[in-house]
Amino acid sequence: MAKEKPELPTWEISIAVFLICAGIQTGASQSQSAYFLPEFALSPQGSFLEDTTGEQFLTFRYDDQTSRITRSDEDKDLGWDAWGSWSDCSRTCGGGASYSLRRCLNGRNCEGRNIRYKTCSNMECPVEIGDFRAQQCSAHNDVKYQGHVYEWLPVYNDPAAPCALKCKARGKNQVVELAPKVLDGTRCKTDSLDMCISGICQAVGCDRQLGSNAKEDNCGVCAGDGSTCRLVRGQSKTHVSPEKPEETVIAVPYGSRNVRITAKGPGHLIIDSKTLQGQTGEHSFNSPGSFLVENTTVDFQKDPDRQSFRIQGPLGADFNIKVRYAASRDTLVQFLFYHPISHQWRETDFFPCTVTCGGGYQLNSAECMDVRLNRVVSDQYCHYYPENKKPKPKLKECNMDPCPASDGFKEIMPYDHFQPLPRWEHNPWTACSVSCGGGIQSRSIVCVEETMHGEILQVEEWKCMYTPKPTLMQTCNLFDCPKWIAMEWSQCTVTCGRGLRYRVVLCIDHRGQHIGGCNPQMKPHIKEECVVPIACYKPKEKLPVEAKLPWFKQALELEEPRAASEEPTYIPKVWSPCSVTCGPGRQTRQVKCRVLLSFSQTEVELPDDECEDSKPPTERGCNLGPCDGDPAVYESSIPHYDDEELYDWEYEGFTSCSASCAGGKQEAIVVCLNKQKRAAVGDALCDGSSRPPEMIRKCNPEPCPARWEVTSWSQCSASCGVGIKTRNVYCTRVLSLAPEHSVTVAEKECQETKPAVLQACNQFDCPPTWIAEDWQQCSHSCGGGTQSRKVHCKQLLSDGSFLKLLDEFCQDPKPLPHTHCAKTDCPPQMAGGDWSKCSVSCGVGTQRRETVCRRLTAAGQQVTLSRSVCSGLLPPPLIRTCRMNACPKHNKEMKPKQSQNRNPQILSLKRVYIQTRQEKRIHFTIGGRAYLLPKTSVVIKCPVRRFQKMLIRWEKDGQDLSNSKRIGVTKSGSLKIHSLEASDIGVYRCIAGSAMETFNLKLIGNNNRLIEPPNGQKLKMKLDLNEASRLEEKWNRMSKMWQSWSEKNEFYLDDSQAHDQALLQVLGNYLTNSAEPSSSQERPDKHLEAAILHGAYSMDSQQFEELVRNISQLVENREVTDDVASQLIYQLMAEVSRPQSTTEKWKEPLQENTSNSKLVDKTPNASEHVYNKQIYKKPSIIRHKLNPLMAFQKSNNVSIGRAAFLTNATRTIFLLCEATGVPEPKWTWTKNGMLLQFSERVAWDSTGKLQISSPGAEDAGLYGCTVTNDQGSDTETSLLLFAEAPSIRVSWKNVSDLVSRRVTAVVGGSVTVSSGANVTLECPVAGVPQPTVSWHKNEGLMKGNSFLLLNGSLLLQNISVENDGTYSCIAANPLGKVEASSFLQLSALRTSVNQSSLSRGNGRKRVLMASQLGTNIAVKSGDLLRIGCPVPPNHRNAVRWYLRNQTLPEVPGLEYRVLVGGRVLEVSTFSGRFDGQYRCQTTINSQILSAWVNVILEEYRWELGDWTACSSTCGNKGTQSRRLICIGASGHEVNRSACDLLPRRAPPAQPCNIQDCPPRWVSSIWSKCSASCGKGIRQRKTSCQQVTANGIVRILPVNACVKAEQPSGREACVSDSCAEWGELPWGKCSGRCLAPSLSVQQRQVMCQHHNGSSIPESHCDERKRPVSVRNCSSEMCDVQWREGAWRTCTAACGSGFQSRRVECVHRRNNKTVADQYCSWQKRPITWQHCNATSCSRGECMDTTHYCAVVKRLQLCRIDLYKQRCCESCREV
Repeated sequence: MAKEKPELPTWEISIAVFLICAGIQTGASQSQSAYFLPEFALSPQGSFLEDTTGEQFLTFRYDDQTSRITRSDEDKDLGWDAWGSWSDCSRTCGGGASYSLRRCLNGRNCEGRNIRYKTCSNMECPVEIGDFRAQQCSAHNDVKYQGHVYEWLPVYNDPAAPCALKCKARGKNQVVELAPKVLDGTRCKTDSLDMCISGICQAVGCDRQLGSNAKEDNCGVCAGDGSTCRLVRGQSKTHVSPEKPEETVIAVPYGSRNVRITAKGPGHLIIDSKTLQGQTGEHSFNSPGSFLVENTTVDFQKDPDRQSFRIQGPLGADFNIKVRYAASRDTLVQFLFYHPISHQWRETDFFPCTVTCGGGYQLNSAECMDVRLNRVVSDQYCHYYPENKKPKPKLKECNMDPCPASDGFKEIMPYDHFQPLPRWEHNPWTACSVSCGGGIQSRSIVCVEETMHGEILQVEEWKCMYTPKPTLMQTCNLFDCPKWIAMEWSQCTVTCGRGLRYRVVLCIDHRGQHIGGCNPQMKPHIKEECVVPIACYKPKEKLPVEAKLPWFKQALELEEPRAASEEPTYIPKVWSPCSVTCGPGRQTRQVKCRVLLSFSQTEVELPDDECEDSKPPTERGCNLGPCDGDPAVYESSIPHYDDEELYDWEYEGFTSCSASCAGGKQEAIVVCLNKQKRAAVGDALCDGSSRPPEMIRKCNPEPCPARWEVTSWSQCSASCGVGIKTRNVYCTRVLSLAPEHSVTVAEKECQETKPAVLQACNQFDCPPTWIAEDWQQCSHSCGGGTQSRKVHCKQLLSDGSFLKLLDEFCQDPKPLPHTHCAKTDCPPQMAGGDWSKCSVSCGVGTQRRETVCRRLTAAGQQVTLSRSVCSGLLPPPLIRTCRMNACPKHNKEMKPKQSQNRNPQILSLKRVYIQTRQEKRIHFTIGGRAYLLPKTSVVIKCPVRRFQKMLIRWEKDGQDLSNSKRIGVTKSGSLKIHSLEASDIGVYRCIAGSAMETFNLKLIGNNNRLIEPPNGQKLKMKLDLNEASRLEEKWNRMSKMWQSWSEKNEFYLDDSQAHDQALLQVLGNYLTNSAEPSSSQERPDKHLEAAILHGAYSMDSQQFEELVRNISQLVENREVTDDVASQLIYQLMAEVSRPQSTTEKWKEPLQENTSNSKLVDKTPNASEHVYNKQIYKKPSIIRHKLNPLMAFQKSNNVSIGRAAFLTNATRTIFLLCEATGVPEPKWTWTKNGMLLQFSERVAWDSTGKLQISSPGAEDAGLYGCTVTNDQGSDTETSLLLFAEAPSIRVSWKNVSDLVSRRVTAVVGGSVTVSSGANVTLECPVAGVPQPTVSWHKNEGLMKGNSFLLLNGSLLLQNISVENDGTYSCIAANPLGKVEASSFLQLSALRTSVNQSSLSRGNGRKRVLMASQLGTNIAVKSGDLLRIGCPVPPNHRNAVRWYLRNQTLPEVPGLEYRVLVGGRVLEVSTFSGRFDGQYRCQTTINSQILSAWVNVILEEYRWELGDWTACSSTCGNKGTQSRRLICIGASGHEVNRSACDLLPRRAPPAQPCNIQDCPPRWVSSIWSKCSASCGKGIRQRKTSCQQVTANGIVRILPVNACVKAEQPSGREACVSDSCAEWGELPWGKCSGRCLAPSLSVQQRQVMCQHHNGSSIPESHCDERKRPVSVRNCSSEMCDVQWREGAWRTCTAACGSGFQSRRVECVHRRNNKTVADQYCSWQKRPITWQHCNATSCSRGECMDTTHYCAVVKRLQLCRIDLYKQRCCESCREV
């Protein structure tokens, strides 16, 4: 019933929940419903608590407001505050849980939950840690259950309660639930990633994310689509027999998964494995079970007629599945597995840009990678997998900066194979669909590419997509069609009666000109009858009387002309004038057969037989009216001319225009004309003197269309290899031909394809030459240094690549790789001379030295100068401490007597601990001191040696301790105290027989003052007067040294002061007087003295805690006494918690400073009194001294000052640079000393948080954070590196050295040495972070003569037979581990084994028995030589041995030993002369026995044999060497194994077959397929080459090689890469704000087919997916936080809190916006503690309006509530 819930203050509910969780019974259960938190709890502990009500509600204590994220609009509507920061992970590895909380702001129940979870620490745990659930069960092993102690084992996969801790007692069937909930992060099931959180099983995907449904595909890829592997399945029937006992069925490659092999039949399945390092092995299984084969678990099942392998994978090696013969029947093998795609495409880097400036392009390619070996292989390996889609080459713009004005041209750079860029080619436009009125025309477009041989090939269109594709269709003839225009009618041709009238009808085009092209059938008529209403009275005439003849003439002359078309047509010209001026005459005209050429829009004259229509007439009659005096009858008559007048000159049209544009010329055509026939005749018939003058007119004056103009080619840029030649190409338009005038226009106006601007030239291999790199930086800046560079012999090939050759190929002198530099004198410097001897002979003393002024000259010589030259320079340290061997008096104290070793011993730990925040339970070890908070539970361990833990006794303050409800002693001897109270204060003593140690326990009250014991006796924790006097006396003697130390950060003490040196140095770092800075500079000794003796110092809480830790460390290191440190810490605590008003005690030394001194007080009331005005403070970065972070998670937070190692899983890295300072500092970020710039991936906010998205190798470096304000600055750095898996540089070289006593070898090969040698096995490792190196011996534990060196090497001293075996080096870091092994063997041991095998074969015994007749034996160096004397086993008389009639000690260089009581002699055959007659002599039954053996030395040696065959038949690389053979004593060749132990010399070698090779065809690699989708072609270059005797490759003419043997240079290919990424335009810049005016924008990216259709994204290469999110500039992000005024304090007296409103507002318009826009800024706190007047202890009154609820919940028993609700609680 929500309406009945009273509003409770947060602090009461928080403490109530805390007490309930701690086990204190309250009456909360009587309430009808739970109270939800309306506000933060006012507990300063800063930790979270979960309420016992579980799912109903959760509460938490006060946490730092600055760590909370910005709340969303939805949270505002629901009344929630923003989410708090994430808690620490519940586990450090193996997958744990972290939670975040939020509070309800409106005081009512808010909809939703106030807790959320996420996974963390997802990296795998080391194997030695064990199972997490098993650890929880084992924690109960020392707790009695039903009166007995059991060893508990975990119970897994309980379907009823997977998150309950159920355990099973070992050896019992008893299953017990030891806890209702397992710890957060425990797996629900063994075969699942699901984890238990708060007792509930939560789903976890393979991506280790909570609530994720991601599953691994069959290839082992999380959330994969199965595209990285392929299914292989099938069956095979084997045919094995006694003659063929084994048959390989299927090879399962490395990395395969889900392997299922089933064999039906009698055959036996076996596995042959081969690792990537080449190690092989055979594995056979006789019984069912799980086996480990090459780090892969194999599950083998066997039935009478059926066997099966089930391997989850991935395989750690190549497995060859074989069937071994067992019976005569065949065996059917069925197999199924998922084969990993071991070869994949990888994009290459972009080729060089086509230009160096002005904007160019560059392409990339793809290469086939062997995933397992990480190397480039032939493309055919990737084509083997149909799933592999070869990435399409990408093209991008480059070098877009404009070229310098001084150049005037672009510098062209070599391109991929130095080919011109692909370009668009188009065919001419088709004819327009209509001649007018708007039509369309089209053309075809193809993408072509020019090969190195100048051949033009059609390629895929995407290669040309870097430029816009020309249009395929366009409109044409958009002008209006010509139309008939009729003029006005003329007057009627008669003055009376019926006549005719005429009009002119013209075909007018869109320009208003009279042309042809109108439809003749649609032409309006040009004449019609007309009637004049007047009666005619004249006689009838032949022809009607015409009123106006000119109209008739005009109508005839304007007959419609014809225009030429695309079909041959007769085109008549205009009629000539009538041959007479009156009367009947004749008219003529020319009629030509013409055709219109559409592509050039010109007319061409054809023969008449090409026109199919009938030819129009060329002559007609005419009559211009009667002549004067003639009758008005029109008769046809032909005029008559005299001979002189018959021929005359006439103009007959104009010639064609000399130009189609820009102003051409036309000449008038003059012909000699027969006037009568109107036909042209020869010019000779006309009078030449009367020839008319030439007539010229202009034509086609419009400018010409834009066209390309090119210059001549430049010289080739290179004389060999491959060069380029260039030319300039301009788009110009000719405006006029006379005078010639043209202008350059934009390239887009030229419609034709732009000619090439570069062309390859001189494309053949260059001779080898020296290539020198740039000089490196000089080793010194002055005084003479050196600098070096790399010089290589390289050959520039015709494809633009460099071939690295041996130095002897370059004929010219090699350039110098080293040179001298910095040949200048260095400035003078003040250096130090040699150190003097230590001032003491034992203990701690000092050393001194003198200063010397020196200068380093340019020649590298040190020159001593006068001291005046170095005046003003800082001198080096002149005094330092020195530590000699401990003085003898200490040795006696440290060495215990031999008898004491048997007495009990307590392993104490001298530490001082001060609790600063509430904790549930703390563990201690006996021997220290602790200052704890009440209600804390403690466990004090008492580790002992040589004493039973069950017999340990405990005392408190000298009295025996007995078990009670809160205090008890465990079986292991530890003391447990539950919920500390004042009665627990005291000194606890652990007694183990005669040994005892103490532990001092104190309690800290609410005001940070120590609680007094119940007996009322105050603790005497002040510095006693003797100690103070001693410190004061010491301090007076050290005053001058202290002043020097404060300047140089070091000081020195004599032996008597050494014990307090560390303590005083720690105090000097932390104790400062804040009252009078000026006086503290003058007298630092007095103020530090006062600080030590009286505690007058100023220190914040962080400095205080660090000081306590340092002092505790000094106690642990025995640098100061325990009592002095404890008294000092207590004095510091007392002063920190002391109110400022109580200064009477310190009036004498610091009376003048008491009014201004400021002490930091942890109580809430102190802040208001201390910080009563603004204090300016230099900025300081908050540093966290943490180990380097290994970033396995996608998002990682790194505090500045901490190094981080990035992995492939890292998606985002945050560098946190928290700082304090007044005024608020500003942040600046640098990388490797350079200012960091904003980019799409790198950004930071105003709180010092740097974000790097998708970090790559280029982001590794040293990042620096600098904070500055008016008071100063502070800087800290973090190093970001990319983690690398460990690797061992293995050497496969076998080492055999039987002479040297010190042998060094690199791990990987075998090592053979002689007995007694010292062997060092080196293990060179690499990796980031630096791997740790460990060694182990495969055959068992390593012996005591093995030592691990600092560099990771293994030293074996004075090795013997026990050291023989395999030694493995393991290099490990967080990314994994790698192992390499070496086999160490002793030659004597191996020889004995060989001889043992020989004795079994030849009957020889290991001990050669001497005989009285003598025995001969041949022995070679390294054989085992043991000689036995023929005496009975029970022989007890002495046996003497002789060699060459000398006693054995007299023989020089003989190494031997006598075994079995002298009966057997063993002689070393590795060194010295050991051949000769051995004789033993003894007495048996008083008779002398003498027996002997003659040992003959078999000598073997290496000699040179015949020359081997030449390694090459021609060229300059042929070599041959002499064969090494082993020669025996007889001088004949014997088996090489006889000389294995002898040192070999390098056989000589000589060149051979140094001659020119015959010409042969050489082919280059195939080019890429011309089509990226579908069928295409690929090419390669073939050339005829010859290798000469000096190694030079000559290019020969093609006819020098056999034409029939020439390889093909072109072949068909098929590519199925038809999918590519497409993206839409970027959306609005309206994403989340990242920084001031910086936001994000998104766009849609989809996978498309080449035809434009959308397909699933799995068809496109995810690695080439374009980015869909980027940073952008947004005005909406120009925001800031605006803080409101603080509200009234919640408490009338005592400690309360107050809140205020914080809003996100826009900087310009000051309008409130959503909080999410300000999320990039640190949000100001919304509430704080407030201090009202102190509550008087004399009056009992309620100080909060929540006291009614406190009374009802029965919380008055708690002191805090009882104090705040005194009046209400008094009534209870």
